[in-house]
Amino acid sequence: MACLRQFQRPGCGIKIEFSDASLGEDLADFLRGLCFEVVRAGEQTLEARFRDRVPTDDAGARLELDLYLRVWQAINPEAWAARVD
Repeated sequence: MACLRQFQRPGCGIKIEFSDASLGEDLADFLRGLCFEVVRAGEQTLEARFRDRVPTDDAGARLELDLYLRVWQAINPEAWAARVD
């Protein structure tokens, strides 16, 4: 995930897909409220990157984002969201 720190280039954020296009802004706002910068990359796709504090390794970054996505899904049980590798 070398691009994680270089979000200015298109395609360098962590891609996230989600089930319901109408919940995209809700998911984006949720992640922004934590520690991410988020942009809409498609109808059911976001790109996110850590704002200030970046985990020291890629596995840690993926795990942290996955945990946040699980929390969002618990709040929105009718929807799903997943990191795209």
